[in-house]
Amino acid sequence: MKRTERAEALSYTLSLANEYVREHAPLSDKSKRPSYHLTPEIGWMNDPNGFCSFGGKYHLFWQYNPFEPKWNSMYWGHAATKDFVKWEYLPVALAPDKPYDWGYGCFSGSARAEDGKLYLLYTGVDEDAVQQQCLAFSSDGVHFKKYERNPVIPSSKLPEVYPIKEFRDPFLFRRGDRYYALIGTKTELCGNILLYRSKDMKRWKYVGALFGGDEGGLNKGVYECPALFEADGKDVLMYSAQFLPSDGNRFVNIHSSVYLVGKLDLTSGKFNADYMGETDGGFDFYAPQTVTAADGRTVMTAWMQMWDRDYVTESDGFVGSMILPRELVLKDGKLYQYPVREIENYRREERRVPDLVLDEEEKEISALRGTQKEIQFKLDTGTAERAGIRVFSGKDCALSVYYDRKAGTVTLDRGTCGKLIRGAFPETNFATRSVRIASDGNGVLSFRLFLDRTGAEVFLNDGAATITANVYPDREAENASFFAEGGSARFFGVVGYEIEVK
Repeated sequence: MKRTERAEALSYTLSLANEYVREHAPLSDKSKRPSYHLTPEIGWMNDPNGFCSFGGKYHLFWQYNPFEPKWNSMYWGHAATKDFVKWEYLPVALAPDKPYDWGYGCFSGSARAEDGKLYLLYTGVDEDAVQQQCLAFSSDGVHFKKYERNPVIPSSKLPEVYPIKEFRDPFLFRRGDRYYALIGTKTELCGNILLYRSKDMKRWKYVGALFGGDEGGLNKGVYECPALFEADGKDVLMYSAQFLPSDGNRFVNIHSSVYLVGKLDLTSGKFNADYMGETDGGFDFYAPQTVTAADGRTVMTAWMQMWDRDYVTESDGFVGSMILPRELVLKDGKLYQYPVREIENYRREERRVPDLVLDEEEKEISALRGTQKEIQFKLDTGTAERAGIRVFSGKDCALSVYYDRKAGTVTLDRGTCGKLIRGAFPETNFATRSVRIASDGNGVLSFRLFLDRTGAEVFLNDGAATITANVYPDREAENASFFAEGGSARFFGVVGYEIEVK
């Protein structure tokens, strides 16, 4: 095949990408980056890919442009860890260097270890934007070879109702002696996910569509980055729905991360859902993937960013990070999330704070000062109309997380926390996100916050809800305080830790 001028311009080699990273990454300013959230050494990061266990480590890949902090023709970045917190950067795994992927690149996908090899199933996008599923494999988990008969799921195996330019992000899994792949797509009316089946990961057969209508949420975009895991006898399906209409406090972002609890029928491809939830109630959470840890835990990561927004760190030479990995369980048919327990090994300087009652006042807590912190506390809401915590606080700068009695919600407000991130229509609120949350019956809520220079993750009521947000506070904004408005509230069980990962 004769290469076009455009294909030549985009067909960078793997060696050039790795050489660029080796030369330029050491020059980046690490002081402006998160300290314990995985970020790219340099350049652009989006969707996590191929979260898996191989060779005694957990591997994570991601959508990557090493050459600039902007989305462009995609590579796969690569890192590995033994504890989900401290990561080792590895060479770039995939580059857009074949006719089926040298246009827009190597889009998202997944990984599976089989018979001493690591297999990657990803979407190759050619210069005409046609999306097809491709296979690569490795014996050492570092250097990958693309299958000579790619694409293994060509656009010709896509039913005609689905567009060949909206067919992406395969999630590879195994049940019994068969392999399966979930692949995101859409029709003119709504997003959907398709199921394919194979005996060897090389020859695939179409099974069916998970949804017959709008069971997954009526939207006008692709159900991107599907993922599936089993919990408590149920299948939990996660996907990221483009342009999903909002539902009260849920699905307020321009694109939303959704989970369904139910059962996947491997014969028909139909997913029968019992419950539909939002995976995270914050601003910056997308494309989650899971891995089964050696001890059986289901551990999730996700892109701690959102499409169609301002990317403030672009001027610092990088964009994107991953959330602190989370452990997932089902309780009463709903998803609960916990910070991965290994983060506790990186706690330093424990500071406990005596219980305090505030009545129409705010009190600075010096023991909780800092920007790389874990903070835990319980809130007895008392008579206060609003009560909570402010962090990343300085002159005219603060991130507020508080309970609102009238609304029955916990709200994160980043509207006065440094640079305000904005984005595309129809999204209009870039300052606050709220989740509905119930107390324990005695008016008590539990909070657990993780702060890391440019972001915050909030865990409520022992994982019943989470709120994730990027923030870009003023450099000197390091104070913390509790506050109560419209009445009194009690704060107890308060403890803070420095988080240090070297």
